[in-house]
Amino acid sequence: MWQVILRTADLQPHRFDLEVGETRIGRSPTNTIIVDDPAASRQHAKFLISEDGKNISVVDLNSTNGTFLNSDRISNPMQLKIGDNIRIGQALLVIQSLTPASSVSMKRSHSYTRELVLESMDRHAVLLYEVARKLNPVSDMGTAISEIVRIISNAMGVDECHVILKSDETLIGLAKLDHMLARKAIRELSAEVTSAEMYIPVVVGDETLALIYMKRLLSDTCPFDRSDLQLAIAISYQVSLTLHRLQVMSQMREEENIKQMLMRVFTPLNAEKFIRTYEETGKLPELEEQKVTVMFSDIADSTSMAEKLGANQFAAILSAYYETATEIIFKHNGIVKYLGDGILAIFPEKNVKDHEKEAVLAARELIDRLMQTGSLEKGRKAVIGVAVNTGDVMLGYVGSKERAEFNVLGDVVNVAFHLQGYARPNKIIACSTTIAAISNDFRFKRVGAFNLKGRVQEVQAFEVLP
Repeated sequence: MWQVILRTADLQPHRFDLEVGETRIGRSPTNTIIVDDPAASRQHAKFLISEDGKNISVVDLNSTNGTFLNSDRISNPMQLKIGDNIRIGQALLVIQSLTPASSVSMKRSHSYTRELVLESMDRHAVLLYEVARKLNPVSDMGTAISEIVRIISNAMGVDECHVILKSDETLIGLAKLDHMLARKAIRELSAEVTSAEMYIPVVVGDETLALIYMKRLLSDTCPFDRSDLQLAIAISYQVSLTLHRLQVMSQMREEENIKQMLMRVFTPLNAEKFIRTYEETGKLPELEEQKVTVMFSDIADSTSMAEKLGANQFAAILSAYYETATEIIFKHNGIVKYLGDGILAIFPEKNVKDHEKEAVLAARELIDRLMQTGSLEKGRKAVIGVAVNTGDVMLGYVGSKERAEFNVLGDVVNVAFHLQGYARPNKIIACSTTIAAISNDFRFKRVGAFNLKGRVQEVQAFEVLP
């Protein structure tokens, strides 16, 4: 007995068992096989099956837009064989034979060759247009996987479908999979088919991006055949284009996010250097021990100021302060980190020549600029304090690609943070390690020894004079 599978724009297969004699096809509801397509004539074509049921042919009934057999328009009755495709408009009819499942070879392996892909795409070009139309608007991987599963489930008429990304560990977790066939499909770039299951690699070039697994219940439907394989291969090709597009988009978004993140803390020149390193290694600068000079500065009495001025006005003041501080710190090749109502500047020895001197110069310029232009309201100016310290810290990014934060850790940072309270109004307080390096370039005076919170030993502090 012969069977025809009709697929239209909804991609879902509609199966028709053909009897001996004539089976009419067309847009009219009087036809046995109704093709609801604008290109179909009311009485478009017909199938003819011989009395012994062994032979089947197709006849075009002088249709307006033609009947196509395997891409060629027919004008005379044409003998058909299993796997032949008849296209009417955008509707596709595939010829099958109702062969019992027991007579079908249970395991078949098909190399994922260029010829197989081209043959499959040629057979299902019209349906691929619909697949592409559904997948092209998708812009995120989760939605894409869901839509791909839905399309495959409808088009292939399967009871179960999974799209397993290359990096997805669920391949191990899916107990229903034949893991030997799954790994063979990935390793050898082959389509593995049994009567009830398919394992189709999603391939770009020589790389497998994902694996499509589908299962059909033999008790309800026919076993997989060559036509099913071709359709699955054709869909997998379109899926590969979609997944590759989304991966590229994701990589571009990630690189742009990384670039913006680096540009917030590094000078443009250093940011570009780190971006190139990230492109080569896929890693942000990790925590490592470095000698640095750090500079802390914050706005004095910011809490009461915010309460008095209101959120909007205080936010504008803070934004202007950040902008000014960042400009100055970048000018002296430092790294900037925002801390609520203050900033932390880092001047690494490996990147900044005379880092102690550059830190103090930046501190002096910041104070000078704010004393000239830092008016907050009539008769009132911004008051800041700046503390500078030099020593070894842990410097770099902590976190993940999705949420990474630049950080500097160590006692050097804690000392500078606590010293800034003694630097108001508008003073520069430095520790002895910094003073030792800049003693020939700046005037200074000893302020005294301070007991700082969390420390046993006193800290010697000096004021850098104008």
